Amino acid sequence: MQLALTPAGRSLVITGAALFMAGILQGAVVDMHANPRMALSAHLDAVQSGMAVMIAGALWSTAKLGQRIEQIARWTLAIGMVGLWVGITLAAVSGASEVLPMAGEGDDGSALAESVVTLVVMGSSGLLTVGWALFLWGLFRAR
Repeated sequence: MQLALTPAGRSLVITGAALFMAGILQGAVVDMHANPRMALSAHLDAVQSGMAVMIAGALWSTAKLGQRIEQIARWTLAIGMVGLWVGITLAAVSGASEVLPMAGEGDDGSALAESVVTLVVMGSSGLLTVGWALFLWGLFRAR
């Protein structure tokens, strides 16, 4: 059986696969980061988020969303998921820990690093929440 992906679904599968691959590569260099514990979190985030985005892409055509809402859902989901990984990776590189205190325990970044990481992590978290909520809404509407 061959899975037929829509162009939107294919773009999500590619995004998810790239995120997954980034996580695999990051896992090989966890110890090279200023905060290896945060780098491990970033690695796990990328691998898990990459899989989730690929699954969403494979199921994307089953969600019943209007064209504009579908675009918003797809872009917020993809940008949010990749952005969260970027934010956690920036924290691992810079030592920033305010927004992610469990993985950053004992580390402190500069005020600028803390602000940038907080902005990226919080902004991305908001975006991915919107994307997943819209996708879930479309799945419920399709039943």
